[in-house]
Amino acid sequence: MSLAAEQYPPSERPSDRQNQVPEQAQVQVPGKAQVITPEIAAPGPLFNLADANRALADASPIVILSKALKAADKPIISTSFSAYSAVLLHMVQSIRPGTPVVWCDTGFNTAATYRFVDQLVKRLDINLKVYHPDVSATHLKVRYDGIPEAGTPAHDAFSQTVKLEPFARAFRELEPDLWINGMRQEETEFRKSQDIFTWDTGRSTTKVAPCFYYKTIDLVDYLIEHKLPSEVEYHDPTKPEDNLECGLHY
Repeated sequence: MSLAAEQYPPSERPSDRQNQVPEQAQVQVPGKAQVITPEIAAPGPLFNLADANRALADASPIVILSKALKAADKPIISTSFSAYSAVLLHMVQSIRPGTPVVWCDTGFNTAATYRFVDQLVKRLDINLKVYHPDVSATHLKVRYDGIPEAGTPAHDAFSQTVKLEPFARAFRELEPDLWINGMRQEETEFRKSQDIFTWDTGRSTTKVAPCFYYKTIDLVDYLIEHKLPSEVEYHDPTKPEDNLECGLHY
């Protein structure tokens, strides 16, 4: 797979967005000037997602990423720093270095994961944006007497605190128009219903999963080919089993 760097300087990327606020208009009314503020159009997808999904169904992740990044002004990539996270991070850095990398550090990661984070940040020169829960891991362990059982209201509240709220905060601060993520079709039943490109209505953001059709062996091959590290001790407290969702993609 070719990893020829393909960067898109601001001058070559779309500069006008349909949600750009137009200038206020003044209407002359006898005796005074009345200012009318035009309605702001709701943001929409960067391009026709259905057409892109059909056209790029058999394309490589690099080709998919190139199309998405060429259309985006404010992309981000989210990561968990889990076993195969280095794959997508490496791909994005090869096309648009410096893309903000959002990581929600739950506070429950293993020591190996924290070492892995430092290793990848240094190796790939990642522009890492770390978001922490408002409540410490120690406090949460006391509150819930450990990690709550999956499927309970307590676990839902726990997941909201350690991952969903920090992620929502990241979106409010960064205001991305493109969310690059590592979702793959084979991972869960819910993800089988998704696609390469989707529209996140709640966050008003185009989502792209470049490795959507990759199998695990494809990720392993990529790691080997590019001599990238993996993190096998990763633990997500919001997903006690691999076939469960944490809620980010709903």
